[in-house]
Amino acid sequence: MKVSGRKTDLLLKTGHLKESGKITRLGTSPKRNTKKGEKSMKRSTIVVLVLMAFIVSITSSAIAAKSLYDEVTKRGVVRIGHGTDVPPLSFIDPKDGELKGFDIDLAKAMVAQIGTIMGKELKMEGVVVNNKTRIAFLANKRIDLTIRSMSHTRSRDEQVDYAEPPYLWTGKIFYAKKGKFKSPMDICGKTMAVTQGSNAYIAGQEYLKEMGCKKDFKINSYQNNAECFLALKQGKVDAYIQDTPIIAGVAGAEGVSYEPVGPIFSPGLYGIGTPPNDSKWRDTASFALQDLMSNGTYEKIYLKWFGPNGIAPLPVNSRPRLPADIFGDRNQFVWPN
Repeated sequence: MKVSGRKTDLLLKTGHLKESGKITRLGTSPKRNTKKGEKSMKRSTIVVLVLMAFIVSITSSAIAAKSLYDEVTKRGVVRIGHGTDVPPLSFIDPKDGELKGFDIDLAKAMVAQIGTIMGKELKMEGVVVNNKTRIAFLANKRIDLTIRSMSHTRSRDEQVDYAEPPYLWTGKIFYAKKGKFKSPMDICGKTMAVTQGSNAYIAGQEYLKEMGCKKDFKINSYQNNAECFLALKQGKVDAYIQDTPIIAGVAGAEGVSYEPVGPIFSPGLYGIGTPPNDSKWRDTASFALQDLMSNGTYEKIYLKWFGPNGIAPLPVNSRPRLPADIFGDRNQFVWPN
């Protein structure tokens, strides 16, 4: 293109050049080219964002797919949360200093059976938990299972999962000095003891309210069951609310001076807790528990502790069973193959 003359000089000074009826600013791209560049950059940005989202999705799926089952298989150890102050379920025997109890024997059997399912020998690592930490440790995956007289409740189920079925049926009772009360309504308005973190705190109040109690409740909470029973013996409280298996173990030989007041209320289910959102590990725990029920191991442990000639006989059958008159001998809560 030929450019000459004063008009051209003027155009150059103003920074514009006229060509074919169009004005173009010198040193810049045409407007339509700028728009094309912007569109191209937008498309590139979108492509990058989509790829990043895809990579994050794949990575998250891979992490989510990893189960405790794989971790336990690799480390060869199952970390079990248990108690030390809940006789006859989990306690330190003062005679020899050994950790014993129904929950402890069940925990050892569970570890062995999970090992059988995995096809390798596993070891048990005990981690002491209480009413407050047994849920938190599971949720944070500091432990793999909780076997510590933990009732399966809806509020707890929102935080952790449970193996199926429950391993022990239970219920709560009011426990008091013999002859002091004739019925639960006599306890209305009195002072009661519960362990910290136990749902006995709510269950006892709800039960008395249902019976017509309108007086204010006086409830003292203690660190453990031994402190609750001591408070009862010392007259600091009028009654002690707890599950039937625990009451029998805590009272021991001194139980002859105390008695349950009224019937069992607030029936509950002790369950084996598992970390949330891990179906592979939860199912493995369920299969192991059901195998123990099928092969007779659970029955041996139950009779040792709660049978008629057991260490802490229970007045009612607390096994997780279906009615024998309907389901016959195969009446355990076991999933069919």
